[in-house]
Amino acid sequence: MKAKPIKKKFNIPWKLKSLIFGCIDYLHASRLLYFFQKYITKRSKITSLVLSQDWVKHKDSLKKYKTINKLFEFGAGKTLVQNLYLSNVVKTQFVVDLYPMIDLDLVEIVRQKLIEIVSLKSKVRIKNIKDLEFYGIYYKAPYDSTKTNLPDKSIDACISTNTLEHISKSDIIAILSELQRILKDEGIISAIIDYSDHYAHTDNNISLLNFLKFTPEKWRRYNHNIHYQNRLRHYEFIDIFKNAGFNVIKEELIYAEKNIPSDILNSYKNFNPNWKATSAHIILKKAK
Repeated sequence: MKAKPIKKKFNIPWKLKSLIFGCIDYLHASRLLYFFQKYITKRSKITSLVLSQDWVKHKDSLKKYKTINKLFEFGAGKTLVQNLYLSNVVKTQFVVDLYPMIDLDLVEIVRQKLIEIVSLKSKVRIKNIKDLEFYGIYYKAPYDSTKTNLPDKSIDACISTNTLEHISKSDIIAILSELQRILKDEGIISAIIDYSDHYAHTDNNISLLNFLKFTPEKWRRYNHNIHYQNRLRHYEFIDIFKNAGFNVIKEELIYAEKNIPSDILNSYKNFNPNWKATSAHIILKKAK
């Protein structure tokens, strides 16, 4: 079971949420979404913190393959709590985002909550981006992960947590091409991917795989830039990884949806059964 910061439950009909995202896209007002999450739905509010198994999976993978010197992460999010947790294991973390989503208030809150669970290598309060360097974290946004300008074979590992499902297939391929260049020959990619319909995260009335009932044309009505979901299934990701020159050395799949609507089952009856997976932890190495 994935543990995460405990947040106030807020149920929103998914089509209403899609309409809100559409308006935000139209107005180019992404900051309005962050305000809405922080002060209205309070989905960004953190009242307590529990150890996430996602963090542990990354940590265990990094230690197992001895890739703890220099880490690259794209799509780090608002709180950097995972990076703070990993700071006791990883010497240097280069953490980037396509957009500057970091919320330093939340970063300091999770740091205070985290030290109630684990000891950190620094006790410095985080008031600005520079303070993150006391934890070996170097944050940069906006940042294009398809063009890192990092030296060849300079990264021991790349991690990604619930980010790849929000990136288009063509951009995923471009990022993997860049990772092929900057990753050391014995380096790894540790990726956790959420295959579920993210609208179901705030609407209990729909299936975790609800978005699979729509044709590509109809799905475009609900799939907005601010909340983009590529809907790629596990077998499709595996093909992308292999075609990009990576070997899959671990696959851990989770099937959290037990009541898949019959129309979706009929649509996918001839596909690899792992299309039903709602999340996965995948470890990749460069093919030799």
